[in-house]
Amino acid sequence: MSRAAAEFLQKHPVLVKTVVLGYIVFAGCFVFPIRSEKFPLDFMGAYLTAASYGIIALSLAGVYGPNKGPAVYLRTLVFTVLGLLCRYFLEYGEVSNTYNFTVGNVILYLVLIPLGTFLAYYFIVRKLLSEAKRKETSGE
Repeated sequence: MSRAAAEFLQKHPVLVKTVVLGYIVFAGCFVFPIRSEKFPLDFMGAYLTAASYGIIALSLAGVYGPNKGPAVYLRTLVFTVLGLLCRYFLEYGEVSNTYNFTVGNVILYLVLIPLGTFLAYYFIVRKLLSEAKRKETSGE
């Protein structure tokens, strides 16, 4: 990342948080469901889900930093619910809501997505950010 971009992001933390949380809503709306009756889980769907929420976890690690695990989990859960509500109202009255919004699909999504995002955030903070900090202090 260029120095100018890094400075911009540091000067506008509210904008960065808004974009990241908005992306969680966007992903909750358009990545849901993981699978349904008509569309079973395939490699492309699994990859899209993992990539989307991996980027979200990386962004949350950058925005909130270490030791914010519970806040990251809670924000991911709340904004994923908002995304699901957007999806529901976007497709309100359509047949797709009957097979997408089953109890199993909603519960699976609301358990796996925040938990997976939290675990990815935890890994990123513990491994990648700690290594970056170690390199920075050692002068490499």
